[in-house]
Amino acid sequence: MPGLEPSERERVEALKTLGLPRRARADEVRVAYVELARKLHPDVNPDGAERFRQVAAAYELLRRYHRHYVKPIDPAKREKPAAFDERWWTAFGERV
Repeated sequence: MPGLEPSERERVEALKTLGLPRRARADEVRVAYVELARKLHPDVNPDGAERFRQVAAAYELLRRYHRHYVKPIDPAKREKPAAFDERWWTAFGERV
């Protein structure tokens, strides 16, 4: 849907609003949102209503971003590099 895709700047601002680093995963975004929402909800903190709206808007933007742009990688569908050497991967741990 056009117009719903957040820009990189909007995404970074939303992450700052939630107090998260740029490389935060979807599960980290959700945990941060829930913690802030509990603390700032108008029923609990009447003075935090405006901040609560900002946090909710930031979460919604990041939720849309993760839903449309971040796709999990299926390990079964990963392709091996052209010069694949099993010994190298075994020596250095998990395959990239």
